[in-house]
Amino acid sequence: MTISRFISELNGITWIEKISLLSFALSKKKEEILIRPNETVTEEKFKFIKTIFEERKNGRPLAYIINSKEFFSEEFFVNESVLIPRPETEILVEEAINIIKDMKGQPNIMDVGTGSGIIGIMIAKHTGINVLCLDISREALRVASKNSERIGVKGKTFFVCSDLLEAIKEKGNFHVIVANLPYVKTKEWEHLMKDVRDYEPKLALLGGEDGLDLYRRLIRVLERVICEKGWFLCEVGGAEQAEVVSEMLIQKGFNVSKIKDYSGTERIIKAQWINSL
Repeated sequence: MTISRFISELNGITWIEKISLLSFALSKKKEEILIRPNETVTEEKFKFIKTIFEERKNGRPLAYIINSKEFFSEEFFVNESVLIPRPETEILVEEAINIIKDMKGQPNIMDVGTGSGIIGIMIAKHTGINVLCLDISREALRVASKNSERIGVKGKTFFVCSDLLEAIKEKGNFHVIVANLPYVKTKEWEHLMKDVRDYEPKLALLGGEDGLDLYRRLIRVLERVICEKGWFLCEVGGAEQAEVVSEMLIQKGFNVSKIKDYSGTERIIKAQWINSL
């Protein structure tokens, strides 16, 4: 069977997904798939392509099938141990990079709940500054470490298994702390898309009744590790959560601003610690 027949006959997924799956299965660039539509596929490859097409039709995310997802113009390795990167998180990374570039010397940077490592790795790549990356999941840290080598910042990213800040002994030592912690509410779980609910790690998604259990724990101990005039940036799930997190930070002595994502949803909290209460 030719590539063009595959594209026309295998239905149930989008055209873009077909091209991505064929590119992965045949170990060819997408451009090659498009310019050689009459190329014949071997029987062995035919069976493999049918298998992964069925996986996608049944709901398994494309990123997990091909073990790849683009973020900040880089291709990251992903598997079921980590969340699939979302474009909204690029805003968090951009804000952190802009803050760090304005700093003098070698600021200490921490990424809490690093997952696949996308935040810490891109900060390290675009600032040249070392980043300490924490996660409670050893499987996630293995993925993040693999990505740090793939992106070329292995010597600038350091990975530690930790439940939030439990492994951090330094006091008042970090200039910028970023976090993208689980923030899905318990009542929202059953209403998530099947691709997300059935395949992405629950540990990295579910944040308790109002989605903010982990943020409460983190903000409670932030002042122990953040330095004077240090910055804390995080991602949340909308205006309601943004308001609650902002109020928690204000009560701790932070100046707070909120940043909307591409759809107009309040998504990023940017806070500077100005008052040791």
